[in-house]
Amino acid sequence: MAWKATGQPTVRKQRDKWVVRVDGIDTATGKHRPRQLGTYASQRSANAAARSMKTEDRSTERGTVSWLVRRYVASRTDITMKARQQYEWAIPHIENGLGAIQLSRLDRDDVATWIDYLAAGGKLGRRSIQICRTVLRAALTEAVDEGLIPRSPAARVGLPRTVAKEVKPKDAVAWDAADVDRFLEATADHRWAVAFRLGALFGLRRSEVLALRWDDVDVQAKSLRIDESLVATNEGAAWSNAKNERSRRVIPLDDDTVRALTRRRAEQAAERLAAGSDWEDNDLIIATRTGRLVLPRSYDRALATIVDNAGLPRLTSHGLRHTAATHMVQGARDVGELRAIADLLGHSPEMLMNTYAHVLPQSQTAVVDRISRRTT
Repeated sequence: MAWKATGQPTVRKQRDKWVVRVDGIDTATGKHRPRQLGTYASQRSANAAARSMKTEDRSTERGTVSWLVRRYVASRTDITMKARQQYEWAIPHIENGLGAIQLSRLDRDDVATWIDYLAAGGKLGRRSIQICRTVLRAALTEAVDEGLIPRSPAARVGLPRTVAKEVKPKDAVAWDAADVDRFLEATADHRWAVAFRLGALFGLRRSEVLALRWDDVDVQAKSLRIDESLVATNEGAAWSNAKNERSRRVIPLDDDTVRALTRRRAEQAAERLAAGSDWEDNDLIIATRTGRLVLPRSYDRALATIVDNAGLPRLTSHGLRHTAATHMVQGARDVGELRAIADLLGHSPEMLMNTYAHVLPQSQTAVVDRISRRTT
């Protein structure tokens, strides 16, 4: 859905929460379509968020992650020579994965994927990754203080479990095929079954799943348009457009997923009738029983409960995406399929190869096996 704001963010109370909304239109149809930008626990927090959102477009004009990090490092005249050397060493590692992304488009998934890439295949050790993360966090915190962005997408991103000091016995980076099948079976009757399916099989980000609207679904063409995100904040959630052209994409759907979407729509119609005047029409596929947006933390809690009840290795919503991508890459037969996988995930081919290089040795072994069969 092509959407354009027609006003500035406003704050209003909704039950026990404070909501930031903005008027807008669907530019394709001309229909009035207000948008909920976030929910907050207090009026003060909502007002502060609304003020910061008014300047969000300005942050896009101010530059990229690369511009921010280089400016931050250059401004640190109060650090030792050794620290400066470490900071300057970190710059190309940050730029390699994130440098070209506009500040207002950077989200938590970008940062988590970048850190996974740094750790993949032992590219960098724990201490080196910590230095890179520290520099990025500090630069983004400064950007928040200056009002360039409303919040830091790196604030709560930890180290990947492959380099963390302690790994819980049940924790996993990605599930195997049997675990995915068990997960799909465990979620089959859940209200958000299609969301979990899109994460585990198609690799959609949590932020993308929660922002999906019925207007994005084309049942006849069996396709799904992705052009918005609902990102987590310290106070709740906030809307964001897709961060770049690769993130804005249309993906094909299999028959089972189309049926899951059709079933969700029928369930939601019944929920709408039951809610009556309490229903809020946001056109959201994944919504509360009264049509309101689902907060990222609520989605994560539901996912964790399902995973624990099914006895599966613990996995985050980002882990679902990583699982989907891993299985796609493992099954790729040629470069063309790898490019198609990158398009499905909203990645560049380079980012896909760098992030999932640890999967490729298995693919190389399969190629050698085929060569061996031909020569014997």
